[in-house]
Amino acid sequence: MFGEIIANGPHIPTKTVEGATLAKLESEWNEADVRLIELNCKAMSTLYCALDPIEYNRVSGCDSAKEIWDKLEVTYEGTNQVKESKMNILVHEYELFVMKKDENISEMSTRFTNIVNSLKALGKIYTNQENVRKILRSLPKRWEAKMTAISEARDLKVLTLEELFGSLMTYELEMNSKVEEEEVKPKKNFALKSSHHDHDNSEEERDEEEEIALMTRNFKKFLKKKKGFGRRFPKKGENKGESSKTETPTCYKCKKQGHYKNECPQVNKEKMKYKKKALKVTWDDSDESDSDNNSSDNEVANLCLLGYINESNISEDEHAKLLSASI
Repeated sequence: MFGEIIANGPHIPTKTVEGATLAKLESEWNEADVRLIELNCKAMSTLYCALDPIEYNRVSGCDSAKEIWDKLEVTYEGTNQVKESKMNILVHEYELFVMKKDENISEMSTRFTNIVNSLKALGKIYTNQENVRKILRSLPKRWEAKMTAISEARDLKVLTLEELFGSLMTYELEMNSKVEEEEVKPKKNFALKSSHHDHDNSEEERDEEEEIALMTRNFKKFLKKKKGFGRRFPKKGENKGESSKTETPTCYKCKKQGHYKNECPQVNKEKMKYKKKALKVTWDDSDESDSDNNSSDNEVANLCLLGYINESNISEDEHAKLLSASI
């Protein structure tokens, strides 16, 4: 009843005299006129009771409920131009609505409901199906499995917005519980083990491993070269057997004939000289070690001998013999 008074304005009793419509005097009012006029007064009183003192002072000079309502409407909603501007802003927010990164389902539903209700107050109304589809499209990629399940299992024409939010909240609780369980699980043992290693010992071990690897590579190179060492190809026009029988061997060390370099007396003297030096180093190292580590000392002595030989300038054949003597 109040809606008609506020929308259409107060009732004014009238009468028709000689074809003209005139307002009735108060003494001419009938019972229906009095009831309609009282209804306008009741509507004004209801509006006054709902306002605070500041708003009451703004509308206290109004003569009807419609006038009060129109004044309040312009104050808070603005003119038609202001309403249209607000509606455009809200429609833009509705179309670009997405779930924020650090936002949960409850916060997202509150934000979406505020936009929908504001649009409804301005005269823009979306159907329930449009709202449901909008919420599903606004979910991030990690919700893709749940979004697909809802779209296939439920009829979006019948599904209400409240049911959709309830289903999403349930799925969110399950996801959070799984994340908490994964965080509680202990870390792997290898991380704890690495933290207890002594830094100095690990550096020494790495240095030893690098030295052994370098010596091994040098020894392999030496073996590859040794396979083709000492080969002599026959001259052009002679056979291999004839050249080996007729030619006299020449030493590359002393340039004398009758023997090879490995049989040269000068080479043997130098060989003994270097061997004594190398063995002297190994004897000194072995005296300083304990009797329980004989096997490891032998390996160290051999490595020292190998490193010393690689640094010298003697021939490859002498390398091989010294290595066999050290082993």
